[in-house]
Amino acid sequence: MAFLSCLLPVVVMFGFLLSSYAYLVERRFARARELGQVYRAYCDVGVFSCTRVFSSEYGSLTQFVGLPHVSNAVLGMIFYLLELAACRFPALLLFMSAASCVVSVGLFLILTLILHDLCIVCGSIYVVNFVTCLGAWKLRRQKMAPPLHKKKKKG
Repeated sequence: MAFLSCLLPVVVMFGFLLSSYAYLVERRFARARELGQVYRAYCDVGVFSCTRVFSSEYGSLTQFVGLPHVSNAVLGMIFYLLELAACRFPALLLFMSAASCVVSVGLFLILTLILHDLCIVCGSIYVVNFVTCLGAWKLRRQKMAPPLHKKKKKG
């Protein structure tokens, strides 16, 4: 249990770092476009293009539900900070990470079926979400399990 308790915050921080990188790519791409320049991110490798994905209309899903335009990367950074705080509460972490898995499946479908693209950063974030969910599930099970052995008192 101690291993999972230590590992999950590391995994969640990795998700935060990936979301931060996605935001950096978005900002640099926008700045380059303003200056009439071309921007190629480190994650644009071969058929993989995170820049195309992040700069697409689907780079902000809030606009599709009537909310102001907020980058998915910014929402991800906020989410991972909240998830980091939830690491001490396995049930809450499991709920949050399960919800992130549902969102990941939806974003993956948008990525592949609508945008016809691949994204290394996006795929890595999906992996983080599923690993976090699996880890939270295991941690919750361990915390709910009764102790294996009880010492009997002599006397």
